[in-house]
Amino acid sequence: MASKSPRIFRDPLYNYISIDRNSDEWLLELLDTPELQRLRRIHQLGVTNYTFPGADHSRLSHTLGVVHLTQQALEHLENIYDSSKVRAAREAILAAAMIHDVGHGPFSHLSEPWLGGDHEAWSKKIVLNEGGNVHRVLKKFDKYLPIKVAELIDKENNEHPAWQKALLSSQLDMDRMDYLRRDSLFTGAGYGHFDYYRILNSFEIKDDDLVWPEKSKLAIEEYIFSRFYMYQNVYLHKTTRGFGAMLAAMCKRAKLIEADGGNADYTPALSDFWGAGGGATVEQYCRVEEFTILQQIQQWEAHADKSLSDLARRFMNRKRYAAIDPPAHDEGLGDPYARWEAALHEDLKKQGRNIETECLKDEVGAKYQQPYFPEKEGDEQGARNAIRIVGAHGGGPTEISALLDRLKPLTGRAPFHRVRYYVPAEMREAVEKIKAVWKPA
Repeated sequence: MASKSPRIFRDPLYNYISIDRNSDEWLLELLDTPELQRLRRIHQLGVTNYTFPGADHSRLSHTLGVVHLTQQALEHLENIYDSSKVRAAREAILAAAMIHDVGHGPFSHLSEPWLGGDHEAWSKKIVLNEGGNVHRVLKKFDKYLPIKVAELIDKENNEHPAWQKALLSSQLDMDRMDYLRRDSLFTGAGYGHFDYYRILNSFEIKDDDLVWPEKSKLAIEEYIFSRFYMYQNVYLHKTTRGFGAMLAAMCKRAKLIEADGGNADYTPALSDFWGAGGGATVEQYCRVEEFTILQQIQQWEAHADKSLSDLARRFMNRKRYAAIDPPAHDEGLGDPYARWEAALHEDLKKQGRNIETECLKDEVGAKYQQPYFPEKEGDEQGARNAIRIVGAHGGGPTEISALLDRLKPLTGRAPFHRVRYYVPAEMREAVEKIKAVWKPA
């Protein structure tokens, strides 16, 4: 049989991404399934393009980047270890790299609360859906491959060696290395510059888990700071968070209208999905795409419910809500913002405002404020919860911030929970006046 030329993808981050048609044609068949091609129509960064206009890249471009890095990581392992051990796991790892994001809904993570279930749970369902194209392609290559891939992308499953899962999901994995650099490029933020090549070509397997040699510690330090800066300046940008809150408020309002016996005017795909309740099928889920939601919002612009139509018009025309940080909060136990929030709501209700749609609360958990928060106990550390260096001072695996003092202010800070409120821009002045006269107990 004549040798086939590789399939080449032109990529703005790596220039060229190549998949060998002779050994990995099945991987291309997997890429061409409708479930994977759907990722072309899902933004990698949700509504971040409302803040950074260049952030229009898709989940599919990120998927190809993860496959590209995973190929290189496996080649590196084959060069330094028993190649038969690595080759035996190669197909399952590459398939998991290709499929890891297939369960994302519209606007990526933003849709998880109102579509139900996180993207990893849906990815697993898509892989195991016997009537689906992904399952068919995987099973055609190897009848056990769907189960292996589902296990690899399942956080709670520990059937496979730790190093295999760590390549796909850990504190320093192929997924993070691609999205930090890719998101930095497309947003123009410039924080994603770190020596990924050294990180990718120097890791080792020790006690069946991933570790890095001492020569890589400064490249990893760059990576950790890059991750911190991207979260603080891009992923948690207040404008982006505000549009995400507006999107969630629209869906909540529509469901409330329907629950009260009204007509939410759902598009067929959304009506079908939400009508199934918690029993929606994979096919019903996959039909809910980003253009489905945008069409829905466009319909809501003319909805009889004034609150819903107002939110829809503002969202479609980028009329953003103003961000309001709460005043100094109460000390002590309980919700520190409860008294301020109650006072704010009471005052706005007196003005005839709808709290559900005109005073949106956005909460960011501690783990996102501090994207690298390592496990401190040495016997509990692994690649999934710590980045470890071997060979430093002749010792065993050591968590990297224990070696680099510059990282300690970042990894050693007390985690904190952040709250912010969003109101229509014309309400900003009134809310600031409420804030100015409010005093904590």
